[in-house]
Amino acid sequence: MRYSVAQWIVFRGVRRGLIWQSDDEPQEEGDTDGVLVDDDGRIVWARTPGELTVLAARFGAELEEEPADLVTLDGLEKLLTLPVSDDICNQLITAWNLLGDVARSVGASLDDRGDDKDRCYDKLFGGMNMKCITPPGEHYSPHFKKSEKRLIKEVLNRGRIILDARLQERASVEDQAP
Repeated sequence: MRYSVAQWIVFRGVRRGLIWQSDDEPQEEGDTDGVLVDDDGRIVWARTPGELTVLAARFGAELEEEPADLVTLDGLEKLLTLPVSDDICNQLITAWNLLGDVARSVGASLDDRGDDKDRCYDKLFGGMNMKCITPPGEHYSPHFKKSEKRLIKEVLNRGRIILDARLQERASVEDQAP
C-alpha cells in the first residue's frame, strides 16, 4: 500500500500540488519514495487542493489528511549566501530530498552521492539540529567551503532541471487521465 500526501511546492513562481508517495513497508530495493507520475512518466500536478484530490482519485491514490509543508524550490542558491541557520539547513535538505524523490520517480539520477556530496548532505542534516539527534544544550552550525556550496547548488539545480523537464504540460484536472 502506498502512503500518499499532498506536497505543495513553489517552482518557477507557480504554486503546484504534487502527490508525494511512500511505501508503508520497507522495501529490499532501497528508497521508494517518489511523486505520482502518469503513464508517460510525466509528473502530475494541480493548482488547488480540490483539483489535487480529484487528480489523486483518478490515479487511485487516497491522500492522507496532513499535507506536508510548502517547499519553495526557487532561489535556493540565495540561502547559501546567508548565515547558516537551522531553518536554512532544513529548507535545503527538504528541497534536496524532494528533488531526489522527483528524480527517482521519473527514472533520472540526481547524482547526489559520493564522498563530497555525502559530506555536504550530512552537514545540512546535522545543521537542522533536530532534538532526536543533537544532544541537549548543544548546537551544530556547519561551515561550508565555496566548493561545498557549489556542489550543493549543482545537486539542487540538477533536480530542478529534472523537475522542469518532467512536469506535465497540462495542469487542468480534466486533461490529466491515468
